[in-house]
This record gives sequence, C-alpha cells and structure tokens, in this order.
Amino acid sequence: MGKVSKNAKVNRGAQKLLCSCGGEIQVKAVFENGKLKTHAVCSKCKKTGRRPKDLF
Repeated sequence: MGKVSKNAKVNRGAQKLLCSCGGEIQVKAVFENGKLKTHAVCSKCKKTGRRPKDLF
C-alpha cells in the first residue's frame, strides 16, 4: 500500500452543523448561470443561506 499524504488523512463529514431551530445544515452545490455555487439549507425549517454560518 502506498503512502498517503497528510492532507488526505482528514476525516470527512465529522462535524455536524446545527441551525438555530435544531435542524441539521446541509451544504448543496447548485449550477446557476454557468457557475457552481454552494447553498446551505436547514433540513428542518428549510432556511437557506450562502454559507452555513448565515443560518446560526
């Protein structure tokens, strides 16, 4: 087995972000106007924001 770089050893998805309502924040990638943009969406109250910290 080959060596793995130190940057590849990061645990993905370890941090769960919570909205102020108690729902989990999911970050989704949306293709708009020829550009890839990310949107944060609360699974419980359906609030949206550009970044996850906009929903706190």
